[in-house]
Amino acid sequence: MLDFVFITLIFFEIILTTLCVIKITEAEKEVKKLHKKLILTFNLILKINEQIKTTISKINKVVSFITNKKLIKISQIIRTIIDIIQIILLLRSLNLSKGLKSINYKNIKKLILVETSRRILRKILMSM
Repeated sequence: MLDFVFITLIFFEIILTTLCVIKITEAEKEVKKLHKKLILTFNLILKINEQIKTTISKINKVVSFITNKKLIKISQIIRTIIDIIQIILLLRSLNLSKGLKSINYKNIKKLILVETSRRILRKILMSM
């Protein structure tokens, strides 16, 4: 009787080991498939990463050009030159030799309109 129990245990052990080996080989095949997918995904991520790096470097060049201190100083100088030209035009439009009646109000209105529109545009652009 004891021999029968041992023989059945040996058969169960053989059956269980074959089932375990079959499941392990199936799992190994699945791991190989997933490994191939992972390698493809990794290569795709590397390509996307390179594209993102190139676009970010281009954006950085543009931003560094815009935030360049020399460019900001040049724009300030240009603004002051425009202000000086406007003052000169205003003074030329004023002919005070004939009194207040000779003041050309059309030029003053044009200068005020240009200045207010310029300031409004500057505020809109700065708020963006």
